[in-house]
Amino acid sequence: MKIYVLGAGSIGSLFGALLVRAGNDVTLIGRENQVRAINENGLRVSGVEEFTVHPQASPTAPDEPPDLLILATKSYSTKTALECARRCIGPDTWILSIQNGLGNEDLALKVTPNVMGGITTNGAMLVEWGHVRWTGRGLTIIGKYPAGEDPFVEKVAEVFRSAGLETSVTESVIGWKWAKVIVNSVINGLGTVLEVKNGALKDDPYLEGISVEIAREGCTVAQQLGVEFEVHPLELLWDTIERTRGNYNSTLQDIRRGKRTEVDYIHGKIVEYARSVGLEAPRNELLWALIKARENLNKPGGEL
Repeated sequence: MKIYVLGAGSIGSLFGALLVRAGNDVTLIGRENQVRAINENGLRVSGVEEFTVHPQASPTAPDEPPDLLILATKSYSTKTALECARRCIGPDTWILSIQNGLGNEDLALKVTPNVMGGITTNGAMLVEWGHVRWTGRGLTIIGKYPAGEDPFVEKVAEVFRSAGLETSVTESVIGWKWAKVIVNSVINGLGTVLEVKNGALKDDPYLEGISVEIAREGCTVAQQLGVEFEVHPLELLWDTIERTRGNYNSTLQDIRRGKRTEVDYIHGKIVEYARSVGLEAPRNELLWALIKARENLNKPGGEL
C-alpha cells in the first residue's frame, strides 16, 4: 500500500517505521531536521522492538496521490497540514487521523469524503531526530468517520496488523474518539500538572479516585451528546495506564520542551461540548487552565 504519514513526530514515525518494515511504500512528511536525519541515517526504533528502516522522507507532500494519508500532526496543526497536502489527495485517497483530541476528522471531511477516524494507545517518544522509542505496545482502533463501514477500512486494518500493530475495526469510531479523549483528559491532565509517569495515576489511591471523577465528567458530556461507547472509558483508561505505566504523557513532554500542547483539543473540547448542552465540566476546565498557564510560563519572560 502507498502510504504518506503527515507528521513525522513520535507516533507518526513509529507507525511509519512499522509499515515500512512490513513492505509498504511509505513516505514520511515532517520537519526539516527529522527528514534530514531519516534520509541520512534511516529511522531507528528502540524500546518494545529494536530495528532501523530507511523510508522516504520529505518536508513537503509529494505530487502523486497515495492510497492512504495518515494524519499524525499535533491537532493545532491539522488545518495547515491538510492545506499543504491538498495537492496529493486524489479522489481515491483516504485520510486516517490517529491524532489526540476531537475535531480533526471534521477538518479532513472538508477535503475529501474518504475519512477514517482512529485512536491508538501505543506509546512513543521522539528521543532525537531520526530515533523514536516505542515505549508501550497498545491497541489501534479505526473506522469510517463519522460512522459506518467500508471495505478499504478493513484493508487498512489488515495492513496495520501485518505491520505488528494490534488493530480492530469499528462502525462507531466517534465513541472510540471520545473514549480516548476522556483517557487523555485524565492521563495528560493529571500527569502534566503533577509531573508523574502514567502508572502513578493507578498506583496512588488519591490519584485513582481523582482520575475516576475526571473520566466520569467527560462520560457525562459524551452521553448527553448521544455518544455510544463500545468500551467503557474507565476500562480503556486503566488498560492504557497499565500498558504505558513507565511513560511521561505527551503533554508533559511538550511542556518540558517548551512547546505548545494539545490541551485545547482535549480538555478544551470537553468544556466546549459541555457548554453546548448546558453542562459544566469544572475538573476539565481547571486542568485546561493550569496547563495553559504552564504554557504561558514557558514563553519568553515566563518563569519556567
